[in-house]
Amino acid sequence: MLIILSLIIMCIFTGALWYAFFTHRDKRLLNRLQKMADDAAAGTLQRSEISETKYSALENSLRKVLSDSQLSAETRRQQKKIIQTLISDIAHQTLTPISNIKLYAELLKEQTDGQSAEIDTICEQTEKLDFLIQSLVKLSHMENGIISVHPKETSIGLLFDALCQEFQAKTEEKEISLEIIPSSLSAVFDLRWTREAVGNILDNAIKYTKPGGWIRVSSEKYSFFTRLDIADNGIGIAEEELHRIFLRFYRSIDVADEPGTGIGLYLSREILRMQKGYIKASSKKGAGSVFSIFLPNVS
Repeated sequence: MLIILSLIIMCIFTGALWYAFFTHRDKRLLNRLQKMADDAAAGTLQRSEISETKYSALENSLRKVLSDSQLSAETRRQQKKIIQTLISDIAHQTLTPISNIKLYAELLKEQTDGQSAEIDTICEQTEKLDFLIQSLVKLSHMENGIISVHPKETSIGLLFDALCQEFQAKTEEKEISLEIIPSSLSAVFDLRWTREAVGNILDNAIKYTKPGGWIRVSSEKYSFFTRLDIADNGIGIAEEELHRIFLRFYRSIDVADEPGTGIGLYLSREILRMQKGYIKASSKKGAGSVFSIFLPNVS
């Protein structure tokens, strides 16, 4: 009986030792795996030679995956930097030639008293090209951190007055009713860049609303944000496209024939994000759209 009891105690003790050994080994393995993941996230993972005697098969696999992922991320960052530099260089190099083309086209238009269809076409296409280049410059500046916003408490009325001055003539020319409801509210935003962001949305509303249609701009105060709505009864956006319209260079197939670059809404979203605001859209195809901008209130 004593021998059996001794054997049982010995088995229990041996089992406890093996349990402690495997638990400690697994804990060390998990700690090493966690360190690999943390180093990869921080971009400091060392791509050392892998030895089967030093690492488990699981560690080998994880190190290979993380190492390849880190290398791919670095390659993408380098490629993005090259593309951004290229866009910036091309954009700046073309600004002066485009300005000269616009100047000479306007001079020719004056000399022909605006009676030449060919010169009108040159002027129109030059304006489109200028808009594209200016958009690329803004995009390049934003992605390189050159654009900086300086939010402060500002009157919504000032923003609405600026939008009215900029777009009233354009809506009248297209025979669209533009109603900008006066506002006494204020929020925290950069007037110059928020005007750019809201202007991009308003410009789209004009572009995609037919003559005889309407656009309404209004404001409403919430607890933490002031909401600006730009509503129209234009062509609208299909529901399945709403989550893509703020992507860079995205353009719906429904507006492929219209001038545009697919940059405007992306820029608007990024400008608002830089000011701790945000934007969302609701729409129904053929029934118009509402773009809602949320600007932070004074805390």
